[in-house]
Amino acid sequence: MGHYIPKRRLPALHAYKYSGQDDSWISANLLSPWWNWLVQQFPLWVAPNTITLSGLALVGINFASLLIIDGGMDCGTSASLDPRRRTENLNASGDKWASVSLFEHWGFPESMKEHTFSQVRCIPPWVFLSWSIGLFLYQSLDAIDGKQARRTGMAGPLGEMFDHGCDAINTTLESLLCCAALNVGRSYWALASVVATLSNFYLTTWEEYHTGTLYLSAFSGPVEGILMICVIYLITAIVPGGANFWNRGIFSLSGIESLDVPALAHLAAWNIKANEAFLSFGATALGFNILASYGNVRKARAAKGLSTVTPLTGLLPLLAQNVVMVAWALGNHGQLLKDGSVFVAFISTWGLGFAYSVGLLIVAHVTKAPFPYWNIATLFGLVGAVDAWLPTPILQSSPQRVQVTVLSSLGLAAAFYLHFCYDVITTITVETGKPCFQVVPPEQQKPKNEGKELSKKQ
Repeated sequence: MGHYIPKRRLPALHAYKYSGQDDSWISANLLSPWWNWLVQQFPLWVAPNTITLSGLALVGINFASLLIIDGGMDCGTSASLDPRRRTENLNASGDKWASVSLFEHWGFPESMKEHTFSQVRCIPPWVFLSWSIGLFLYQSLDAIDGKQARRTGMAGPLGEMFDHGCDAINTTLESLLCCAALNVGRSYWALASVVATLSNFYLTTWEEYHTGTLYLSAFSGPVEGILMICVIYLITAIVPGGANFWNRGIFSLSGIESLDVPALAHLAAWNIKANEAFLSFGATALGFNILASYGNVRKARAAKGLSTVTPLTGLLPLLAQNVVMVAWALGNHGQLLKDGSVFVAFISTWGLGFAYSVGLLIVAHVTKAPFPYWNIATLFGLVGAVDAWLPTPILQSSPQRVQVTVLSSLGLAAAFYLHFCYDVITTITVETGKPCFQVVPPEQQKPKNEGKELSKKQ
């Protein structure tokens, strides 16, 4: 205990107070009444963190269904790489124009263009429906845990840590689920999706560290972003063809190709796949989020007479982690993308490392500690990336050794993150007197070292 929160930082836990601002019209006018009703259905003896963990468990069930049915994301990969499936999907949809990819080889490494497939099992519609319901319930439970904390007098830094930790895990899992629903498989688009979603989450946390306030804009990931993904799951569940729907071109879906206008014929060359068009929109949104987050940081720092440039160095850990993980995935002739089970384990490793990185940042925020520029999680990715780009890889010299390397990294990442969670939770609960999964009366929440701290101040 005390590895991540040293004794000299413990007093800051008692001074911590949550600050948030939500500018979403949907939150204020549509979701808030639902959230206010929902929280009243929970007895006061239910701990806020129990609600948070229950929401994450629903996402875990969704992820488990992906692993059971299409654990290697083979369906979306086959839909793009297998010419027979592309022809079958075009004939089944009745589209006149073939869909077009923005990348060569449909967004896959050249080494996979001759990839052969045996019988591929695709995800049935009811699973996507369950994902939509599960994610919506996750959002609802994530929104009311703070309300329950205030109802029970259990609000504090542990809730902030627990909430962000679960959100970080959910962000990675939803990236994979969304890629399965959009039918992009193990492509470059899957990597881009992970980069975009994790970066958006990191930006929000980075912004909160420097401003002291969690800002949710008029269009934010936790509100509109999640609802948009719920709609994607719902559409995939109800449209003919399921996930193959998203491989159709945007002009085919919009009906433009059916218009008898010769001048529009040239648009056939730009009949971009709907899934790639949607993910391109997400990349554009990331750029706007970067500007918005930095605008809030710049304003807060300028008001205090502090440098408005220095905080930008706090984006370096995110950049480093993204670069090394993408480099690892693309090295060794794209071996990580060829093996489905290894790919999912690799993304999970990336997600745990990211959650560890964000956890360090939240700890620094609630304890007023210096910005955490370094964490060991990035080292795993660096070792894997360097080895993958060697002329002859040492650790990953065969598909079997790639699998061993990735699974070993996953185990190490899980061990580090679990140790982090245990250490931080134990430290905060002992210091504040507020258990993680139990509601206790206010009189029993007296900090253990309150008298000692008061005597120091006197």
